[in-house]
Amino acid sequence: MFTIVPAALPGSDTATLLANPDRGFRLEVYLNVATGKGMYHYQDTDAHAAFEKELAFHTADQPRLAQVYFYLTDYKDKPLDRAAFDRMTAYLQMLRDHHIKALLRFAYVWDDAHPRVQEPTLAQTLTHIDQLTTIWHDYADTIHVVQAGFIGPWGEWHGDARQRTNETAILQAILHSVPAELQVQLRMDDMKTKNAPYLSTADQARLGYHDDFLIGVPHEWNIGGTDPASPAYQRYLADSAYVLQDGEMIWFWANPIYLQTPTIASRPFIDRLLRNHFTSLSLAHNYREIESGSFSAQELANELHNQGVKDYPGIPTTTSMLAWRQEALTAADLDARHWPYQPEWFRDAHGQPLSRTAYDYIRDHLGYRIQVQKITYDRDLLAGPIKVTLHNYGFAAPLGLAEIVVEAAAADNQIIGTATVPLASVQPGADVLAVVPVPVTAKAHRVGVRLAARDGRGARLANIVQQFDGTNSRIVKLSATVKTHPCELV
Repeated sequence: MFTIVPAALPGSDTATLLANPDRGFRLEVYLNVATGKGMYHYQDTDAHAAFEKELAFHTADQPRLAQVYFYLTDYKDKPLDRAAFDRMTAYLQMLRDHHIKALLRFAYVWDDAHPRVQEPTLAQTLTHIDQLTTIWHDYADTIHVVQAGFIGPWGEWHGDARQRTNETAILQAILHSVPAELQVQLRMDDMKTKNAPYLSTADQARLGYHDDFLIGVPHEWNIGGTDPASPAYQRYLADSAYVLQDGEMIWFWANPIYLQTPTIASRPFIDRLLRNHFTSLSLAHNYREIESGSFSAQELANELHNQGVKDYPGIPTTTSMLAWRQEALTAADLDARHWPYQPEWFRDAHGQPLSRTAYDYIRDHLGYRIQVQKITYDRDLLAGPIKVTLHNYGFAAPLGLAEIVVEAAAADNQIIGTATVPLASVQPGADVLAVVPVPVTAKAHRVGVRLAARDGRGARLANIVQQFDGTNSRIVKLSATVKTHPCELV
């Protein structure tokens, strides 16, 4: 048997992986389904134009995900009409055209000061969920995950709102209406445990999480609570490796309220992203709020009042993410914390060292980052089992993808052997072996790894790739002669 080691992607080419689907930074955008406008600081702007502005604003961050709020406020007392469906489908088609996947959430209440005024009845909510079945199914390829939504301010299932409705009936209806291949995210762990007895095992396994209060240290508003030793946290810890996990920081002006510091410390924050397998992270908070126009002095005043803060030190002069863009991170830092990384990430294509920051590390390791480590085959026969070892350097398994398939092809590119890799097996730090059977009557000329998304696109491996069409395989040429250099992925 002969082993070849495909060359790893140099750090200077990392940007090529940012186009990979179903992972990474995300936008936050809105559609008022009744008017076609945005919400909040975009309330007078066409929702499509607001999306384009947000996408352009974050061009350098290269997000391929967007948390999308569809506000049904004006339909709280009536069924959705054709105009509502036209606006929703047009918006989702726009996302599809941009190759942006949605973390899709429906909500009624945007005014958290007067939530009951905007709340629908349970019957009306269930009617809307049933109506939305066609949306979820027709645009399943454009949806990364569905967030449970519907209940309380921003669809975030706040406690008192949960008590005023039947959350079990709503969650059952969502799981019934949403395609089985899509996961549904909940805000807190108890939302899963409370409703689990009324759900099938398959539906329980589809329930992921979105934590909208990331501050780098445990807080009661975090999933799993404040005690890492508690049964709730341990349950969440075990769960998080096998479900999609989204995160959002607090507003930058809230850092002094909840942390007594101007910014969130990067190290414990990254520890949390790693430990709980985050696939996506919002760009909306603790980054560029002042520039974007999303900063609200009234929101700050309300928060100071609600938290009883008397000695607020003033609005920070920077944000956490901006600070992290200046915060150096070295290989020694990562080694000391046992954080995953490819050594080549710190070097350019010429082997020269690259400077890295905490921001870079988060951007490049959210979700999956998969490298072919080695390929072993019979150099004399070019047949029999071909063993391909994959390694995931990311924070999470590639659970948003449709499938991972390792293929062997003959000289005429005909596929002569395949092996499907279970998505959940490609856990961070694990070496995953795929064995491709090749008939002894055939000769394998190439080996490829296809990371397929539900929309038909493909993801790049963290290897040097000579050719990539965006939809199919990255292929390793096999040879009956000894090679003196790593084989190319083409």
